[in-house]
Amino acid sequence: MAIAAPALAATSVSFTPVNVSVRQGQTFTLTIGVNPQGVKNYTAKTELHYPADLLEVKSFTFAPSWMPLAQTGYDLTDNTNGVLIKTAGYPGGLSSTATFGTVSFLAKKSGSGTITLNSGNSLALDANNQNVIAGASVQTAVAILAPTPTPTPTPTTPTIPTTPAEEPTEEEIVSEEEEPVVQEPTTAPQLAVQQSLLAAIGSFVTFGTDSVIVGLLVVVAILALVGYVIYAVIRRARRKNLGKLR
Repeated sequence: MAIAAPALAATSVSFTPVNVSVRQGQTFTLTIGVNPQGVKNYTAKTELHYPADLLEVKSFTFAPSWMPLAQTGYDLTDNTNGVLIKTAGYPGGLSSTATFGTVSFLAKKSGSGTITLNSGNSLALDANNQNVIAGASVQTAVAILAPTPTPTPTPTTPTIPTTPAEEPTEEEIVSEEEEPVVQEPTTAPQLAVQQSLLAAIGSFVTFGTDSVIVGLLVVVAILALVGYVIYAVIRRARRKNLGKLR
C-alpha cells in the first residue's frame, strides 16, 4: 500500500498596493507581506527590482518582531541599479500572514514601470532551514504623472471705491462762517516804547520818589504856592489902582 507524502506548504509574498498612480515629486509606500500558510518560517529575505530612472528608495522599515540581518548580500539599497534587499529573522517562527516591512519610494520623473520580486534570490526558511518560498510572480505597476502645472495668476487692477461727498453739517457751516480773529502779536520795539512811556509818566507823577502819595502832596503844595503867588499879584495890582484913584 502506497502512502502519499504530505505536500509542503509554500510561503507566498505579496505587495500592497498592486497599482500606484502618483505625480512627479511625490512619495508613496509599498507594503511587503508574507504568508507561511501554516508552516513556521524563521527567516525571510526579499529582493525587489525597480526602475532606477523613475524611482528612488527613500527608506525601509521592518514590521514589529522582525530582527534585521545586516550581513553583506542580505541588506542592500542600490538606487543606481534599482535593487533593494532586506533580510530578517522571526524569533519563535511565523506561521500566519504578517507584514514583513514597508518601503518608501520617490517618484523622480513622469513615466511608467514595475516593481517586482526576484523570487529566485528571495527565500523563506522553515525549521529545517529549507527554502519554502513560492516562485509566483509578484509585482506592482507604477504610473508617474507629470507634476501639476502652477497656474499663472492674472493681474487684476484694484478697484478704488468712490465715497460720495457728504453735505456739511450745520455746526461745520457755522464754524466756517465764524473765522477766528487773529490778534497780531506785539513786537519787541512796541513793548519797549510802551514801557518807557509808562515809566516816564510814573516818574513825573511821583516826582522821582516812586510813591504816589508823596507825589500828590507835592502837587498840592505846588498848587497852593501857585495860588498864593496869583493872590499876591492880584492884591498888589489892586493897591496900585487905589493909589492912582486917590
